[in-house]
Amino acid sequence: MKITVVGHTAYDYICIVNQHPPLNHSSYITKWNRFYGGGGANIAVGLAKLLGQATLYSAIGIDGKRYENYLKRIGVSCNFYRSKKRTARAFIFNSDKGQKMYFYWGASQEMDKMRGIKSDLLHIAPCHPKLAMKMAEKAKFFGFEPGQDLKKYDKESLLYIIERADIIFCNEVEMKYLEKFIKGKNVVLTLGKKGSICNKKRIPAIPVKAVDPTGAGDAYKVGFWVGYIKGYDMEKCCKLGSILSSFIVEKLGAQNFPNWNKIEKRYKKYYGKIE
Repeated sequence: MKITVVGHTAYDYICIVNQHPPLNHSSYITKWNRFYGGGGANIAVGLAKLLGQATLYSAIGIDGKRYENYLKRIGVSCNFYRSKKRTARAFIFNSDKGQKMYFYWGASQEMDKMRGIKSDLLHIAPCHPKLAMKMAEKAKFFGFEPGQDLKKYDKESLLYIIERADIIFCNEVEMKYLEKFIKGKNVVLTLGKKGSICNKKRIPAIPVKAVDPTGAGDAYKVGFWVGYIKGYDMEKCCKLGSILSSFIVEKLGAQNFPNWNKIEKRYKKYYGKIE
C-alpha cells in the first residue's frame, strides 16, 4: 500500500542555548547546526527508510535542490510545487527548560496554489489549510494532524477535514481546541514524556536520555503508519510510534531513523514481541 504525505519541507536550524532569555535580553548559543526537516518531509523520510517508499507532496524554494536530491536518494517520490521564494525554515532553540521554535513559511506560503491529488492512504501533516482541504477531498483513507498550523484553520475548513478524516493526531494543546469536534473519531493523543493515548488507552513513553525533541511527533506518525501498513491494530501502531520517537530524541535532528532490527529489539524490551 502506497502512502502520500502532504506537509512542509523545511530546513531546521537547531540551537542549544544556556537559557531562554526574557524579552529584550539575550542568551548564548553553545551549539548549532542545520538539518533537513519539515513535518511532511520528516514523515516521508521515515516511511521511505522503513518501507522503501513514500510520496511527499510539498513545496520547495529556489534553494531546495540539494534537499530534493537527498530525498530521492532515500526513496521518497517528490511531488513539489517549485516556488521562487526560499524553502521554509524552522529556527529551534533548546535549553534545559524546554524548546522554543519560530517558523518561516517561505515556499510553503504557496501551497494554496497546489491542486489536490488522489491518494489511497494519506497523512495530512501541518500545511496550508487550502491544500489540506483539497487533499482530504480526494483521499480514500487519511489521518489528519493540524499541528502548529491549527491556528491557520478557520472553523469551516477544520470541520470539513475532521468530518472526512479516519484518524486524528493531536497533542494536549491542540486537543483543548479540537475535543468538541472529534467525538466518535479514532484519536491519537501524544503527550510527550507522558506517552500517548490511543482511543482512550494509554501507551507509556520509552525512557531514554532525550537530547533534542525536534521531530519526535513526526517519528511517532512514522511508527504508526508503518504499523498500519503492516496490518497491526491501533494499539500496536501507537506503540511503534512511541518506539520511533524514542530513537529520534536521542540525537539532534528529526530524521535519524533506526533500521527495523533496532526497532524490533527495543519494542521487545518494552512491549514484548512485535509479531
